[in-house]
Amino acid sequence: MHWEMNRQSSKPRTANELLTLLRDGGSELGKGGRRLANFLVANPGDTALLTSAEVAQRCGVHASSVVRLAQGLGFSGYRELQSLLQQDLSASIAESKVSVDNISVPPRAQANLKLHLLGESGRSFNLAALAATERLCIQDNSIAITSEFHLPHEVDPQNFAQQIEAAAADADGLILVAREHPAINAAVRSASAKGVPVICLTSDLPSSTRTAYVGSDQFASGATAGWFCGRMLPHETAGKVLFVYSVPFRCQLDREQGFRQVLRTEFPTLTIDEKVSSDESIDVIYDAVPHYIAKHGPPTAIYNVSGANSGIGRALEDEGLAAKTIFIGHELNNNSRLLLERGTMDLTIAHDFDREISMSVECIRMALQGQQPVNRLTSSQLFTRYNCAIV
Repeated sequence: MHWEMNRQSSKPRTANELLTLLRDGGSELGKGGRRLANFLVANPGDTALLTSAEVAQRCGVHASSVVRLAQGLGFSGYRELQSLLQQDLSASIAESKVSVDNISVPPRAQANLKLHLLGESGRSFNLAALAATERLCIQDNSIAITSEFHLPHEVDPQNFAQQIEAAAADADGLILVAREHPAINAAVRSASAKGVPVICLTSDLPSSTRTAYVGSDQFASGATAGWFCGRMLPHETAGKVLFVYSVPFRCQLDREQGFRQVLRTEFPTLTIDEKVSSDESIDVIYDAVPHYIAKHGPPTAIYNVSGANSGIGRALEDEGLAAKTIFIGHELNNNSRLLLERGTMDLTIAHDFDREISMSVECIRMALQGQQPVNRLTSSQLFTRYNCAIV
């Protein structure tokens, strides 16, 4: 077609190049092509997760038109175009505001409580935690929270421990999201010995002498996932569950124990067949799920105790299993909400970040006043496709 012959000689190498080409060259497309181009430009995040058929349905064109558009841009097909957007999706989340992987919010001059939130988790979790801290600081200008986040696969525990010690030397208290590791536990013990309260958020470090834990009962969350997994299936269905984890966070270990106990006691015909690491990466788990299916056949259910739900959802959709495999995970965000709405994901177990950040600050204040705060266990929140849009 005319637009294809006159576009740049090589296919776009980045999402920005792709969107710029669609924005500037869309006028040379036909009516359906322009609708597709406008949709991709306006909704790159959604396009990164939608199938070609779903994009076509939203634009009122045939699915083959989506493929032709991708090929006209120099891609082998829609999958390659989508992969470029998926690579950019995580980066765009990380770059919003400043950087989700390493963010410092300057202390307010009038603040009289200087805190440091140091965490390692997936991008969506990090972004949600950052947003909650910023909202709290806006509501209460007596608090200043410097936030610093990292992706787990980029974290060296020894370096992370040094960051804990450095933060403890410059803050009244610490809020910490971290894995179980001797060096990290030692750093927390060192901070506590110097009188700096350390609150573990979401994932506990009980052997570290931390001040308190704030978050859900993760064992109960895993047990809840196991219960719904069994109840969603026909009575006494025999099958295997694919279990997805990442790094050794205590919350993931507790979720697994709760899940296993319920399956063992309530649904003995369901067994965890294999554990697959997501490494908190959409691409890693997207490759791992089809590999598992090719080797073992489709799982009856998937339980993800880590991040990267989008990678699992996309793999299930590409394998034609979205409506056949029970899929349960954690954290409600834009990605998991979209999966729930499409019916690819069945249940998301979430929690209230704002409440938990506020509780963490309250625990630090109590500790600084000489009181010993108790652990604060919050209620899990359950979301399906029918209630995920109301929050």
